[in-house]
Amino acid sequence: MKKNDSDVVIIEVATTAIRLIIINKESGKITATSNVPIDYIKRGIVKDVDALTRSVRTLISETNKNHLNNIKKIVIALSGAAISSTSSSAEVKINNKNRIVTENTMDEIFQKVENKIPENISQNKKIIHSIPQKYKIDGKTINTNKPIGLSGNTLELQALCIFVNKQHLENVLLACEENNLEVEDVIVSEYAYSKNQVSEADRLAGVCIVNIGGDTSTVISYEENVPILLEVIPLGSEDISRDLALGLKVSLSQAKAIKMNPDNELKKLASELTEVFISRQKMNVRKDQRDKAFFLSLQEKYHEIIYARIIDIFELIQKHLKKIGRDRLLPAGIIIHGGGSMMKDISTISREILRLPTQVRTDTICSKDLCKFKQSQNICIECGDTMSLYATGLYYLEQDEDDYFINKGHKGFGANIKKIINWLKPFLP
Repeated sequence: MKKNDSDVVIIEVATTAIRLIIINKESGKITATSNVPIDYIKRGIVKDVDALTRSVRTLISETNKNHLNNIKKIVIALSGAAISSTSSSAEVKINNKNRIVTENTMDEIFQKVENKIPENISQNKKIIHSIPQKYKIDGKTINTNKPIGLSGNTLELQALCIFVNKQHLENVLLACEENNLEVEDVIVSEYAYSKNQVSEADRLAGVCIVNIGGDTSTVISYEENVPILLEVIPLGSEDISRDLALGLKVSLSQAKAIKMNPDNELKKLASELTEVFISRQKMNVRKDQRDKAFFLSLQEKYHEIIYARIIDIFELIQKHLKKIGRDRLLPAGIIIHGGGSMMKDISTISREILRLPTQVRTDTICSKDLCKFKQSQNICIECGDTMSLYATGLYYLEQDEDDYFINKGHKGFGANIKKIINWLKPFLP
């Protein structure tokens, strides 16, 4: 197959991997996917731009070779610690002859909203999405997402502005430019997932979506179908793996296996410890009894370690809910997804701490389609990691004109990418 205008290519730059997915625009089906593990993004910043450039090159070349594509245009999806958000509001006078809200009025109000953000919040950051939360005309709230054509003297807007660290964004764009890739747009993965994979009924009622990733967990809350706040928590499933490796004195790979399948893996570890014990003590003991003793001891340590770290994550989620005044006040509850969502008892801990109904998303349309693609291509895909990327692609494809206006601000981020690239070109080697 050859990549053409009927396909969209999404590349996600996450903390522990760079992932690519190609989706057919007409059918919405996956035509190719690839993944390159990375270890040079720390605290949301690319520490080695040359390594990022090489990773992107590897990702593109593997996809081109294995799937006969010719990738030139891409959409970037960003996630991890580089993302943050804040709510801002502003007011403008409707100065045209008929006192009617026009496209120019909208441009002006969005620009004012962005300018009103305090410098200590916006410094060294770039706005990716400006999402309307509330409009007012002459002090009265209006129930619309697009007030063009309405009349009045003043227009007020409150919007959620989602940022990315400017240095991180510039490094990603430079790596793409070095590989002769044209970036059509930049999207925040978790916002796209929440729009595509969470029902409008849940977003209307009030819901908190939690993506437990590798090094971070991303939280976004909705009410009345409007995002209230997006926040990134600096804890993820890799922290649990590291804690288990230290606490159980095993390798990191063993710790990851134990985290996902504790009963079987702890029994294996108990059996290994029994063999070592018998060999060192040089005494006759009943192996089954010693296995059981070691297993019970390891199980106790496992629960102590994993529960402590998961509780840390959910206590930070609780702080997020208290910050926005929605603690125990979201009828649709908590939706958990991402690679860390597969951990045992995570929904129980969530309900106990947050006192809200909890869903763990492990069997969505995305994961079903990914598994079908995995079987048809006879390859290994980590569905939990790739699912949000697929949702991002579907979100990007399904936007109509109004949705683009609502979700990406008055002009959208894509319009500014060529300006940023042109500004960066003199600094390229």
